[in-house]
Amino acid sequence: MSTPEDDDPYNARIEKTGCAEENEILQLCFYDKKDWRLCKEEMQRFRKCFQNNQQNAGSKALAQSEKNNNKH
Repeated sequence: MSTPEDDDPYNARIEKTGCAEENEILQLCFYDKKDWRLCKEEMQRFRKCFQNNQQNAGSKALAQSEKNNNKH
C-alpha cells in the first residue's frame, strides 16, 4: 500500500537526486526559521549534493546555470 509521500511527484524527484536527506534538513530548517536566508548552510549542502550526483538530470542544468550567472 502506498502512502501520500510515495505518490507525491516532488518527493519522488528528490529521492531520485540521491539528496533526500539534505533536502529534508533544508526543509526542516525553513520550517523552524521561516526564512530561507537563515538556512544558507543547509542550502549549500543540498546544492553541493545535487551537483555532485551525476544520476540526476538537473545537476547538469544547475551547473550550467551557475556558469552563466558567474559571467555577469
